[in-house]
Amino acid sequence: MVTRPVVRHARDFADGSWYRLHPVTPLLQGGVVFASLLAAAFAALWESIILPLFLGFIGVVDQEPDSFIVDLIADSLALVALGLVVLLAIVGVVFWLQWRVHLVRMDSEVIEVTKGLLAKKSRQARRDRVNTIGVRRPLIPRLFGLAKLDIQAAGNDANLVLAYLPHQLAQEIRREILEPSSSGEHEPAAQLVTREVEVSLFRYLASLVMSVETIVLGSVITGVSIFAVWVGELAPWIAVVLALFVYVLYLADRFLRVGNFTIDSLEGDIRVSLGLLSTSVETIPPPRIHALGISQPWPWRVFGWWRIHANLASTPGAQTNKAPAHELILPVATAAEMHRVVQLCLPSLADPSSGELIDTVLSQPHRVWPADSRAQSITSPSRARFRIPLSWGVNAALYSHGVVFVRTGVWVKRLALVPLERIQSAGVGRGPWQKALGLRSFSLHSVSGPVPTRVLAVDENEVMTWWEQTNARMVGAIGQGARTRSKRPSTSA
Repeated sequence: MVTRPVVRHARDFADGSWYRLHPVTPLLQGGVVFASLLAAAFAALWESIILPLFLGFIGVVDQEPDSFIVDLIADSLALVALGLVVLLAIVGVVFWLQWRVHLVRMDSEVIEVTKGLLAKKSRQARRDRVNTIGVRRPLIPRLFGLAKLDIQAAGNDANLVLAYLPHQLAQEIRREILEPSSSGEHEPAAQLVTREVEVSLFRYLASLVMSVETIVLGSVITGVSIFAVWVGELAPWIAVVLALFVYVLYLADRFLRVGNFTIDSLEGDIRVSLGLLSTSVETIPPPRIHALGISQPWPWRVFGWWRIHANLASTPGAQTNKAPAHELILPVATAAEMHRVVQLCLPSLADPSSGELIDTVLSQPHRVWPADSRAQSITSPSRARFRIPLSWGVNAALYSHGVVFVRTGVWVKRLALVPLERIQSAGVGRGPWQKALGLRSFSLHSVSGPVPTRVLAVDENEVMTWWEQTNARMVGAIGQGARTRSKRPSTSA
């Protein structure tokens, strides 16, 4: 049998050989469930079997009617103990075999993971297609000082997970994957980390409470309470208590998963850290951001808070629905923090005039925009009120500083910022209702994500001209980006 070493150093890991992960990996992946089942069985058998056996062992005799069952088990106690030992041995052997066949390797081109006892599974990710690498620390592995690497590569469900590794080693491997030039003879220089935004726990909790869901729930509870007092029944009060219990669980789940949110700038990249019990650290290069979305639910307007999402180049396959989506760039921010994060994510909007333009687009209807901005935009005409009666006054698309601004929404203000070089295509369409009004919709096609990049109900004649202009700008931006990459000096590993 070929002996595979356990990975202990990031530089050795990059030699193309197969390595094993931390020996407790199977225990953390499947053993926790097994331990939970044992705990449930212990709790279920405590009163009927385990406690009477213990009392009999210390000399306390129980003559209850079902004590003959206890006596029968006591007479077979050796067999029961032997069965438990055999069961634990089988589980241990299975975990050991799973650990031995779970192998990882990395060379100059690919990262590969293979695992599986009965059905072999192998996944690869090209290093030049890796977008971001997240360092996840769930609660129980965190107690052991372990972490897992969530490697997100370009493509649909093209992600890899290396679980579990010592936390410091996981950080070193992440740097080795993203910065292969640091694997030379000299130690890499210390990276300059600058704290940009830190969301306080109080503000994040307040943002969860000040939501549309809270207002709707409060209205429903008020109505149910009035009804319960009027009919004098207990059942409505039980429904109120259950609703409040579910709501508190929802708040606690979001608070624990996304609390302690910070953003750091790391040599041009953006590092997002979040989580109270289980932590997550994500490093996002700005070129991987295909669209940046700024939104403001109407309950937040009195506080001036904003939320920022992003459409990234990778599709999250390794994450579960319970994990915080890595497209969340900032859960709640002041206007100044929002502008700072936009500058970090889209460097072309770093000048002060871009910040003023963002404020104008978000706060003013398009009819009062500056003349130079309106000349580079397409807006919804007045007849669009029959298609979008609330938002026709703000519905628009605008070009500035190499970025397309897509403004939609009234109850929830939304602004999508899409860099030209990240747009894959642009489309124009219309339905029967828009056709009757002489309107069309305009869409920017890029990677999927939480940021919508479609503007409805614009003039059908103006949109065709603007579509042609956008296509010409896209071709120019992509060509300029290709020339820039070709002139960039290469770095040797």
